[in-house]
Parts: sequence; structure tokens; C-alpha cells
Amino acid sequence: MKKANIQEVAKLAGVSPSTVSRALSGYPGISEKTRQRIIEVAKKLNYKPNYRGQILTTKSTKNIGLLITDITNPFFPELVRGAEETASEFGYTILLGNTAESEEKETNYLDFFSRGPVDGVIISASRISNEHIINLAEDGLPIVVINRILEHPKISYISTDMEKGGYLATMHLIKLGHSKIAFINGPSHSEATEKRLAGYKKALAESKIRYNPNLVSFNIPVAESGYREAIKLLCAKNPPSAIFTYNDLMAFGVIKAVKELGIKIPEELSIVGFDDIFFSSFTDPPLTTIRQPKEELGKKAVELLLKLMNGERQSLLLEPELIIRNTTARREE
Repeated sequence: MKKANIQEVAKLAGVSPSTVSRALSGYPGISEKTRQRIIEVAKKLNYKPNYRGQILTTKSTKNIGLLITDITNPFFPELVRGAEETASEFGYTILLGNTAESEEKETNYLDFFSRGPVDGVIISASRISNEHIINLAEDGLPIVVINRILEHPKISYISTDMEKGGYLATMHLIKLGHSKIAFINGPSHSEATEKRLAGYKKALAESKIRYNPNLVSFNIPVAESGYREAIKLLCAKNPPSAIFTYNDLMAFGVIKAVKELGIKIPEELSIVGFDDIFFSSFTDPPLTTIRQPKEELGKKAVELLLKLMNGERQSLLLEPELIIRNTTARREE
């Protein structure tokens, strides 16, 4: 079927071409009845807006795409808040894509963003490949990646030093006398997973503790995974005396499992999380964790993207911080 132009859609819908453009772009000030009529006519005529054409006319959409993996994880709303505040200061709107840990959704969102409704994209998602990201950047889409170190002349990155975070968490437990430390890690394909594992291994090696792969598992980073893996670990012969988790949500799952098993925290088991989300100081007992500067990640990501859109590439590595609360204690022999 021949693709219609905006004038044909406007004529059949009984509105002006500018009204068609605003309706299909989601702008306010148009009644829902009129918007739906225009959408139906556009579908009937096989009309799709030419966002890139609009960019050539206006020079900018003033939109930034932001891709995250799990909106239910409190880590991401804090990151999004930082990004939105900075974007707003510069007159930009954030278009948010939540992928729910789905590679297909990540790909679909990025393909949508690459067709033109945004001036650039910030990616805080783990399943999309570096190759895919590089291809989009080389096609002219400005991209900043969060918590992924990707060296490419057309891509900027901002990341917490994940390896250092893994090292700090593990070394804290070792200094408390723990040598059998389980690591309930994140998804195996993720760079953040690999970096945290590298830090864990580094701390063990420096302390002359042999790495045991049976104490490490790879999981979807949700509370249910922490709960499930903790039950396995703690019901086995010779269970660990400490557990380090990929994120705080998984640590919450561990705490639930430990309480159900009647194990005392931290007297009989020490736990360290990662992220320091808002709820981590309100668990019972309050969670020892590695703090990521979540809002700063969002703010700086937007700043880096705006610089990249103006031809200036810059990348940043932020420092993690060990936050000691009440889920860790010296191991009693």
C-alpha cells in the first residue's frame, strides 16, 4: 500500500497538517476524540510520522530517551529523578522505556528511539549487546551508557566502579573473619555482574582465600532470586557464614529466607547488599551495603549526552561507598 503524506491525513481527518503532527507526537491541547480520529485515519492511510524530517526543520526534538531494566527496583526511580531534573533544566523531556529485563524490549525501544523521536539516548540496561549500541552510534544516534564501560569515539559512559564495589563488600566481610562468603550475583551476560565478580575474586585472592565457584550463582536481580539462592546455600552442608548480593533487592530476599530458617542476623550470618536504595536502612536489621550515587548517575548521564550532542565526548567513573549498618558482624568461632 502506498504511504500517504501528512496533507492527505489532514484532509481526510478534517484538520490542519500541524494538528496531525501534534496529535501523533503526543502534544497536549488536542481533544482525545480528535486525536483518536487522526490516529485511525493515519492507520487507514498507512501514514507514519517522519521524525527525522521534523528534526531537520526544528533542529531538535528536545527529547531524550532513557532505557532502564526494572522500574520496580527503587534504584532506577532515583536515577530517573536525577536525569529528569537535569534534562528539565536544559529544556528537555525524558522519554522512559522500561524493559523488564527483556532483550526483545530493549531492542524494540532502541529501534524506536533510533527512528528519530529523540535527540539522544541514555542506556541503563544490561541485555543489549555492545555491538548493537555501537551500530546505532555509528548511524548518528548520540548515546550514553550507564554502568557499562564502552570505549568508542561516538559513545560516552558513566559508571560506578563496580569492581571496587565488589572488592569493598567482600573485603569488609573478610576483615570480620569470614572466609566462606557466598555471592548471589546478577545476570551472567551483564558487565556489572562481571565487574562485581572480579572485585569479589580480587578480595579473596589478596586474602589467600581460594575461590569456590559453587558459592557463586547468576540470577535475575530480584528479591525472589535472593530468597531462592539463600535457601539453597543455607540448607546445604557447611553453609557460608556470609552472603554478598548483586543488589539490595536480592539481599531483602536473603533476609526473608534467613528469618524463616531461624538463623540470626548478624550473629550467625552476615549479609552485604549493593546499591543502598532507600529501603535498605529500614530493613530489620538495617542492611550493610555498597552505595551507588544513583541520582548523580542520572544527572551526569544527561550532562554527558548534551556534551556528546555538541561534539564533546567525556566519560566518568564514580566511586562506590561501603555503608556499614547492622547485617554484618565479626564471625564467632
